[in-house]
Amino acid sequence: IDRDLMEDYLIHKATDGSSGKSSGDDIIKLRSVLESVGKLYDWPHLGKLLINTDIPQEVQAEFKAYSDSELKRLNAHITKLDEQITRCMVIHQMLGTRISDTLTLRRDCLSLVNGVDMIKIRQVKTTVYEKPISAELAALIRKAIQCSQERYGDAVYIFVDEKDKTRPLQYTTIKHKVLNMILKEDLRDDDGKRFRFTTHMFRRTYGAKLTELHLDDWTIAKLLGHRGVHSVMHYRKMNNLVLAKETRKAREAQTRLLLANLDGWGEDYEQIRQDERS
Repeated sequence: IDRDLMEDYLIHKATDGSSGKSSGDDIIKLRSVLESVGKLYDWPHLGKLLINTDIPQEVQAEFKAYSDSELKRLNAHITKLDEQITRCMVIHQMLGTRISDTLTLRRDCLSLVNGVDMIKIRQVKTTVYEKPISAELAALIRKAIQCSQERYGDAVYIFVDEKDKTRPLQYTTIKHKVLNMILKEDLRDDDGKRFRFTTHMFRRTYGAKLTELHLDDWTIAKLLGHRGVHSVMHYRKMNNLVLAKETRKAREAQTRLLLANLDGWGEDYEQIRQDERS
């Protein structure tokens, strides 16, 4: 076994069509085996056949959020769905929770502490936490609770599975309804691509908006329900990307102006508001 053989293997891994992550994992495992065999049989050269630069870097997924125009486009049609589905989607956006946490909100989730509306969120992935919410959002949640009581009687959850009121509204149900809406209305993002049902995008958008308020990392983490601040850096970075995208036209215009000078040297939430007023 020599370096030439390893390079043949590396060429194969680079051209077999597999993802960079799986290729990197395979190479790391092979290097570990070679090092172990080399130590066992006193063949130290085996541990030097693969070097760090042989391991392909993992491609980082783009951390995207909705633009204001994309949210407006989506919500204009979301408000035309069943009123309880509409409330669920809008509450999901305003809370910035994971979709599983929104769907499992309980009817006793609201409280008033020193005149401030608070909501208790039971996270499926972690634990229970509370955070303050606006009076407008609290009113919308109360309206959803009232509707739930009228439709399903006694139940634990605000958003209830129509087939079994002991269960919360199912992710597949809401996904089906929203995707049908997107297909029927041919709703597309700012790049002209049809929207997908990516509920985590609402959470990312919420997190990015929090960074615009110049809140500290611990406050942002608390509002997002994170135990630590590590993930906050992704929202801050994403906000910078959104800012860059939104200001691109202005920056391009400025560039054209500068070049011209150089040339001169030689040239809806209308439905929900109605619900709240009624």
